[in-house]
Amino acid sequence: MAGNSPLHRLDPRLKLVGLPLLVIAAFSGGPQRLLLLAPLVLTLMLLSRIEWRLWWRGIRVMRTLFLFTLALHLFFSPGRTLLGVAWLSLDGLLLGLLVCSRLLLAILLSSLLTLTTSPLELTWALSLLLAPLKRLGLAVQEWTQLLLVILHFIPVLREEAMALAVRRRGEGSGQEGKGLIEGARFLAGMVSPLVLRLVERADDLAHAAVRGEPLVPEQGLFEFGVHRPLKGGDILILFCGTLGVALLFLVT
Repeated sequence: MAGNSPLHRLDPRLKLVGLPLLVIAAFSGGPQRLLLLAPLVLTLMLLSRIEWRLWWRGIRVMRTLFLFTLALHLFFSPGRTLLGVAWLSLDGLLLGLLVCSRLLLAILLSSLLTLTTSPLELTWALSLLLAPLKRLGLAVQEWTQLLLVILHFIPVLREEAMALAVRRRGEGSGQEGKGLIEGARFLAGMVSPLVLRLVERADDLAHAAVRGEPLVPEQGLFEFGVHRPLKGGDILILFCGTLGVALLFLVT
């Protein structure tokens, strides 16, 4: 998502390394570490300047996973009983809340990475982080460019599906909201033209690659495998972040 917040401007290499490290810290620690991570994640969310409804939407999508995880621990974990009921576990409830808290932090941190970093920036950063593997004869640049094309086709798939759905509704070719069977027929009728349209887009992309044109818009802004020095602010954040993560693992 486009933006001009401090997190949007942060070097993508730091985000690609730092945010997954925080996810690892969340899953490898206990409640004390989660209590320290929670205000940090909240601060990062505020710095991203992303609307709260987007955060809530991402959490709401995962509500079934949270409920299933909590119920699984509540009913099947051994330990002290809850309210004197033999099939309810107090220890399971506490463990389930801990696991759900870890999942919540992981979802928020992964959303921070994807909402503040474009696919092009992510693949460029990944190409630099994997650059040492070139010495082993691995085709790092080709891998990252393939990943870029895959990430580019995700919104293309959504756009083509939405355009096709609007066109079919305008033509009266089935209704998507009148029962399960009608909805299934509506979606089934979209599969074939959607696949054909995606093949056409892929063919256009292949011809562009043969002509030496950028595979995706704005690809010329980043040259894969070409190092860019960190800015002063990025170096300061790298130092403070490294110190903070080290203390987090040592203290908790």
